[in-house]
Amino acid sequence: MSDEVDPLDALAGTPRPRRNIDNALGDMTRAAERTRSAGSALDEIIASSGARPRGEVATSETDRVEARNRWELALALALAGIGFSGVITETVAASQLLSNSGPLALAVVWPLGGLGLLLIAFIQSSYVDRFARLSVVRWIFLGCAALFAGTLMLFALDVPRKVPAAIAWLLADQLNFLLPLVVWTLAGDVFTAGQGATVFPRISRWLFGGIVAGLGVAVLAPTVLDLSDRSLPWLLAAPPVIAVLVAVLLPRALAGATTAVGHQRKQRASESLKDTVAYIRELPAYRWIFWVGVFAIFGGTMVDFGFLHLAGNRYADAGSLQAVYAGTSLACIVFCWLLQTFGTSKLLNRQGIAKVLRLLPIGALLGGAVLVVGGATKTVVLGCVALVIWRTPRFSVDGSARQAAMASLPDERRLRVSFAIDMGPLALSLIFAAGPIALAVQTDNLWIAPLIGIASAAVGLVLSRNTVRTWDDTQLSYRLKRRKRLG
Repeated sequence: MSDEVDPLDALAGTPRPRRNIDNALGDMTRAAERTRSAGSALDEIIASSGARPRGEVATSETDRVEARNRWELALALALAGIGFSGVITETVAASQLLSNSGPLALAVVWPLGGLGLLLIAFIQSSYVDRFARLSVVRWIFLGCAALFAGTLMLFALDVPRKVPAAIAWLLADQLNFLLPLVVWTLAGDVFTAGQGATVFPRISRWLFGGIVAGLGVAVLAPTVLDLSDRSLPWLLAAPPVIAVLVAVLLPRALAGATTAVGHQRKQRASESLKDTVAYIRELPAYRWIFWVGVFAIFGGTMVDFGFLHLAGNRYADAGSLQAVYAGTSLACIVFCWLLQTFGTSKLLNRQGIAKVLRLLPIGALLGGAVLVVGGATKTVVLGCVALVIWRTPRFSVDGSARQAAMASLPDERRLRVSFAIDMGPLALSLIFAAGPIALAVQTDNLWIAPLIGIASAAVGLVLSRNTVRTWDDTQLSYRLKRRKRLG
């Protein structure tokens, strides 16, 4: 039987080849093979970029969550160790120095500590953002461990106690302010600003846990453990051990995380400083954060001194002074932990970073007011209350707000700018504290230093309005890292 001709093919003059069901199935099979081939090629491209191929998205997301949890735990443990070491060092150094030299020694030690902070920050400004962040962290912690070992040798060699005690207090400044800042900057590399609003308060709670443990040891050592005044300095054996552990283990734990690799450019310290200052000037909100910090932290430094002056007049021996100082600091940390656990994230999300930063001068102002009354009446309990009022926002909500703000800075500038904004006001406050301290000690006046602090904190509170006013516009600056800008 002959094939029938399609009338349309006849009209066209060119008959089309007949298609049967086998031809159609063949076409479909070849199309499917081409699709599979293209998919395989796409998987190869994705895999070569370091990501996971199709079909493994769920597994990849699970891996990423587990990795972030692991990085968060590593940073949290490092901060816990730093917190433990810092408070042990500070309480031992404070009690040893004040019991052997009196409060006037702070007029020398604190300015030296401020100059030391500025000097170290100035030297490190050429290196912290130049080299890979993990390498910088490793060498900073190893250097700190070596300095502590040298201080312990001075205690062992029976050098007059005020000398190694003063050195230990200077090291306490590094432990309490420089090393946490280094780790927080590392956390800013690993987590975005959006993640930081949730992650940073959780990490801070571990810091508080380490501080609580350290203060607990400092309180129990002269009381329950009945260590003598000459044995207490051996508590300083813990910080170098912890520093070595952090130097070795933290870089390993963060090996798979995204951290700054450094700009690798040779730059003198003076050039780096000028570059950092010029950069901050172009970001109005961050410039005001610096100046608010100068006046607020100076006011808070006067609260710190006023408390030590008041407690030193009441307790003469190192053990009692250490127990009171550590016990009051422990109360501060308990309040900080409660605020971090139940309030900081809510405050940051509801009020925003700029408004939360206003709590720092408010705390200094209220703490100074309470201490003026405590100094005038020579009531140590009021001095303890004043210290709690000042330090609670300082080491809780203000710290988290500052770190969240710093997370929007570019990786290659973040640590240097953090040094300037966080360490600069503290260093200047310690340096300028010499005058009020000398005036208060020479006149035997327990309330004049906190009164000066009240005036300084009031200036900081007024200036803090500028931070709120310029915050939104600053976040639109092209000089901030776009993927980490804050809302």
